[in-house]
Amino acid sequence: MKVLVFNGSPRGTKSNTMQLTNAFLEGIKKAIDCEIEIVPVCQKNIKDCLGCFGCWTKTPGKCVIPDDMEQILEAYLEADIVVWSFPLYYYGMPSRVKALMDRLLPLNLPYMQVSADGTDCGHPSRYDMSGKRYALLSTCGFYKRENNYDALERQFDILYGKDNLVKIFCPEGELFAQPQLKARCGEYLKSVDQAGYEWLQNGQISAGTKEKLDQLLYPAEAFVEMAEANWDIAEPAGKDGSAQKSAGRAAASGSRAAKLMRQMAAIYNPSVYGKDLTLEFYFTDLDETYQLSAKGGKCRMRTKADGFETYTTRIETPFDLWMDISMGKVNGAQAMMEQKYKTLGDFDVMLCLDKMFGTAPAPGSETTGQKKDEDKNTNMSVLILLWCAVWVFLPIHPALGACAGILAAACIPLAGMKWELTIYEAISSICVGVIGLAAAGIQNGATAWDSAVLVCVSYLLFGLIWTLSCLRPIPLTAHYSKTGYGGKEAFQNPLFIRTNRILTLCWGILYLATPVWTYFLMQSSLSSFTGLINSLCPAAMGVFTAWFQKWYPAKVARG
Repeated sequence: MKVLVFNGSPRGTKSNTMQLTNAFLEGIKKAIDCEIEIVPVCQKNIKDCLGCFGCWTKTPGKCVIPDDMEQILEAYLEADIVVWSFPLYYYGMPSRVKALMDRLLPLNLPYMQVSADGTDCGHPSRYDMSGKRYALLSTCGFYKRENNYDALERQFDILYGKDNLVKIFCPEGELFAQPQLKARCGEYLKSVDQAGYEWLQNGQISAGTKEKLDQLLYPAEAFVEMAEANWDIAEPAGKDGSAQKSAGRAAASGSRAAKLMRQMAAIYNPSVYGKDLTLEFYFTDLDETYQLSAKGGKCRMRTKADGFETYTTRIETPFDLWMDISMGKVNGAQAMMEQKYKTLGDFDVMLCLDKMFGTAPAPGSETTGQKKDEDKNTNMSVLILLWCAVWVFLPIHPALGACAGILAAACIPLAGMKWELTIYEAISSICVGVIGLAAAGIQNGATAWDSAVLVCVSYLLFGLIWTLSCLRPIPLTAHYSKTGYGGKEAFQNPLFIRTNRILTLCWGILYLATPVWTYFLMQSSLSSFTGLINSLCPAAMGVFTAWFQKWYPAKVARG
């Protein structure tokens, strides 16, 4: 199958609309093997139509103008799918695209063709076009398609008919050029990819995908603020001739940092943090300070001229570094660990900064499969209770320990119906099951081991699981604490991983040391209370863990 793409943007490969089109083409390629030819319209020699009708009279089917249109018309006829890709220019198509479309005239016959009901007339095609399919993809700098795309949409409906044409219009398409917004834009482009696949596979785009395509990238009010932040021009003068510009906008003129701050304020999501806050940025290389004041669900940029508030969190960073972090070129947590920037004040704000200011995917954007995965959280209680079955009951009596261990191991698959299970539940269920069988052997006299040794072995195995997990890319505790730090995205955060590696090692050392005092404890009169007594140390370690999870990242952030 041959796909012909007309890239009608003067920006060429840097076109925002081509990002849309490339995603659509990826979907097509998933549905069918195809050969794609992209025509950069603005780079081609396409002269304006002369209106001489020579293609109808002197040289039927061939234009009299010697330029690149001859090859383009051949490619057009050979293509199975024709994709028109261009931005909206003054409620229509760019001039070079219009010139190309005018030059399609040789493909038609001069005769009039009147519809059966007499309401429409046009020129019939010179060639058999019945097997072709067409797509129109466009972005624009407005936040709605109504009253902006009406003329263009009607023109293509007349040209190709509604049944043979798919149209994807993306208002706010200028945001594709903002690297800081790539997560939300990338989420939209995935829907465009899906649309291309469905169109080729099923002949139409599903209602669910259409709904996603009709959603704005950002609310209209936020988009207007971001769009205005991009222009370093004075506002119209007032009646007295003075420029009408607020202090904030005056600061924005000529300042890259102020632009970024205004954009961040525009896309602020108040539902993420849930409290009023003042986020202060000090750009060390520019010697400029700005605040983002979020109150009552609204966020505004403050400059020194506006008067600063007491900050909740302050970030001290070179501007270019922060730009690289916001564009995803640099891992922010890694840069923090390397002391490239500092964070003061409430570090909890940093944990949700991405979602708060729009760099993370919007809520509800996950696929159905992703949502099912996120609905299940890990639960360390499942892991701990599994081992507690032998720690508590085995010191009381081998038979109780055997029954409890085997039963606990058997219940792990049931726990998986409610919680997400990790490799550590799988390993532990095997270990606990084997210990339960060994305890049954003690009861029956089949083994020379006693309960004390078996309990000590269980603690030793548990300690080894924790300690050896430190050698893996993701240590044990990270699997269970990720829920409060953005889910599996936290695994990409080196500071989160380092914090959990330290904690995992501390827990591992505790459980490796536990068998030492446990053996002597079980030889004493307090043997039956071994499980209870051994719960005190983990409880203390739990308090330490809660403190360390907050203290250590904040210490690193402060530098």
